[in-house]
Amino acid sequence: MMKKTVFTVVAVAAVLLSGCATVKPDYAFVVDQDQVSKADNLKRQQRQVSHVVWINPPLRKVALAEQPKP
Repeated sequence: MMKKTVFTVVAVAAVLLSGCATVKPDYAFVVDQDQVSKADNLKRQQRQVSHVVWINPPLRKVALAEQPKP
């Protein structure tokens, strides 16, 4: 009885996880140019900020239909 229950739970979990993996997202993440330009302007206005290096640039979520073309 226990083996049958474990097998059923694993089978149901596999079906649910595979269904979620095949769904295409309706959005994408792109670099937020507004935040980047704010940092650049701050660099120009203050003497203490010498150089801004983005390790993880600020991102924003946009719908795939609105995604800018490079």
